Amino acid sequence: YGCYQSYVGVEIVASQQDMSVNEGMPGRIYSFFDNPNNFAEILAMLIPLDIALFLGAKTWRGRFWSLAALVPCLISIGATYGRASWIGLAFAVLVMVALENWRLIPVALVLGVCAIPFLPETIYNRILTIGNMQDSSTRYRFSIYEATSNLMKDYWYRGVGLDPQVMQRVFQTYPTMFDGSYPIHTHNNYLQMWGETGILGLIAYVGVLLYGLKTGVKQFYKTMDKRVRHMLAASIGALCGIMVISVAEYTWFYPRNMFIYWFLFGVIFTCIKLGRSEQQSK
Repeated sequence: YGCYQSYVGVEIVASQQDMSVNEGMPGRIYSFFDNPNNFAEILAMLIPLDIALFLGAKTWRGRFWSLAALVPCLISIGATYGRASWIGLAFAVLVMVALENWRLIPVALVLGVCAIPFLPETIYNRILTIGNMQDSSTRYRFSIYEATSNLMKDYWYRGVGLDPQVMQRVFQTYPTMFDGSYPIHTHNNYLQMWGETGILGLIAYVGVLLYGLKTGVKQFYKTMDKRVRHMLAASIGALCGIMVISVAEYTWFYPRNMFIYWFLFGVIFTCIKLGRSEQQSK
């Protein structure tokens, strides 16, 4: 459906794209997910798993259907124009390649750079706006971060309490942003966790993620089953990718995205369990 939207076009939403720095850019597709960033995050988390299915397929049918699933996903994530998700997906694939064969990293980087001139002009122009403070979306994020810093001066050690709605109410006791509005979240998973649970909650959250990644990487090098290795590399890469996206987006605003986020964590530990079972059976 995302591909269909990119073909027929969707209405441009002024709050989602600054046309003064994105001239000629079409409306951002969202498929069934209401929000293009939301859709892009889902794709960024699941595309690496589809690549793992392609690599691990034992028959031509498996490779064909996994590839057939991959192509519309790549078209769709491009048409979302989600810059953070593009960066996150690129990082996820880079991590996956590094685990599978680190010697291919230079090749992957060169191919990535060489592919840039062949991108559609609108996507290429969108990439050029990354970090551009003239872009209203980027400027708005930094305004949210400034508002968050005001709140954190009072709540950095204990937080305001769980639930983004609690934080929304607390935001309303502080000065507004430049446009007279209040943030509905911090636009950053780590700031959101810190703001809700305090510094100890942030440390625990980051610690859990790092523990999962460390355990997954250690098991990757001990596992011999290629299919498990491919899926483990993909899930580790996907989790790293969404962690990068989480610097610029609050990826848990939609429960479905939060579910897939922790689903990746579950896939990592499932692969770890399969790898350990393989070792114990020898």
